[in-house]
Amino acid sequence: MTTSPSILPPAPPTPAPEVATTIITTPRAIFALLAGFAAFAFTIVLPTLLLDGDTGWHLATGAWIVAHGSVPTHDPFSFTAAGRPWVAHEWLSELAMYASYRAAGWTGLNLLTGAAMATLYALVASQLCRWMSIRASIVALLLTAPGIAPSLLARPHILALPLLAGWLIALLHARERGRAPPLVLVPLMLIWANAHGSFIFGLALAAVFALEALIAEVPTDRHAVIVGWGVFGACSGIAALATPAGFGGFVFPFYVNGLKLLAHLGEWQPANFSTFAAPEAILLATLFFLLAKPVRIPPVRLLLLLGVLHLALQHTRQESVLIIVGVLILAQPLGAAWTSATATAPKSATARRDTRLIGGLVLLLAIALTAYRVAVPVVRTDSEGIPATALQHLPRSLRDARVFNEYSFGGPLILAGIRPYIDGRSDMYGDTFALDYFAIAAGDATRWRAANAKWHFGWTILPPHSPLAKRLDHDPAWRRIYADDTAAIHVARPTL
Repeated sequence: MTTSPSILPPAPPTPAPEVATTIITTPRAIFALLAGFAAFAFTIVLPTLLLDGDTGWHLATGAWIVAHGSVPTHDPFSFTAAGRPWVAHEWLSELAMYASYRAAGWTGLNLLTGAAMATLYALVASQLCRWMSIRASIVALLLTAPGIAPSLLARPHILALPLLAGWLIALLHARERGRAPPLVLVPLMLIWANAHGSFIFGLALAAVFALEALIAEVPTDRHAVIVGWGVFGACSGIAALATPAGFGGFVFPFYVNGLKLLAHLGEWQPANFSTFAAPEAILLATLFFLLAKPVRIPPVRLLLLLGVLHLALQHTRQESVLIIVGVLILAQPLGAAWTSATATAPKSATARRDTRLIGGLVLLLAIALTAYRVAVPVVRTDSEGIPATALQHLPRSLRDARVFNEYSFGGPLILAGIRPYIDGRSDMYGDTFALDYFAIAAGDATRWRAANAKWHFGWTILPPHSPLAKRLDHDPAWRRIYADDTAAIHVARPTL
């Protein structure tokens, strides 16, 4: 992905003296490239990258778009919601995912995800070292990595993270110049709106910085602020509406956020600090750096950070957004508070040699891991959401029969050409259907009998120790034909 030149403008004209020296002497481009190489190398060998079941239906959607030359507006995959209206709001990301998968299989999808992470970290690194020393920038990047790693899955939200970073950096640079963002930034919103539903947060960010600009301006000049930011906001809003779903795609994120079924999905759970983990460590480290020295954060930006923190505490899927927004907004105030005069002194020959050595090692590591990833193809194996072996043992005669499946198995079923009962597109199925499913999966016998009477299931594929699987083990109407550590398959016995 390329970025507009406006995303990385020259240094601001009137920074603090010590920061100005850092900007002049820091090799920003080299540091950003090395950070991108390191992120790419780490991502493509990450063993958890392909462990999410939803990857399957995202790839199938991309394949459907290529086959039909259009974006689906109704469900083409399940048998329970066939023909129901469906907002395929991530179609552009799904098309990119399928293109990489078709070109090089799972390895291609790994490389695409790695490229997204490389772009993200290059952007963040470039912004960090405008305000901090190289060492401080490295510390900041190392703190962000554990927070983003849990969400590193081959799904569209990863492809949207570089868009978030680029958009926010451009808004920050516009505020530094004291003017509205350039309209050449609007196409980025067009791409974002067709790639992932998080584009709505990008529009919210633009509104926040427009408010900051309005408050900061003297009353006599506020008309220019209203016009400049208003035109940019209006153009960005029009770009956000230029999707196959139109206004439906614009309201879609609000619809999803109000679904009751989210309480049953892991990524929509609130933050849990009962055990010490990366998010808590990052939060504590950030508080240390903010409190150990006087750090001045503009009030509007502080309110923005608190709002994103609230979202991350409410839903763990927002933690990566909090980290990216936090590190980019805090870079300048932390740099001003922690950068000392000695940090900007000219580097000795030894320091320059060490820097070149570290950079060379990072580059060699990235090249070696990339070569390894290309030479050793990725094989998707069994995991909590991927019943790969079980599907290989599925009798061909059952592929067209109706199945009651584990929620996370829906994506792999769709990718295998099997119509599921339910899958990760829970927004399409809706609260009533999804909540009924979760009750059945939890062992509700009455609901199970009602669903079976309606759909006449020919087989089931469930986690082997799930309540429903155990019930079917003792039901004379069902017979277990396969089981491993990931999935168990039961078939309905013929009725006399």
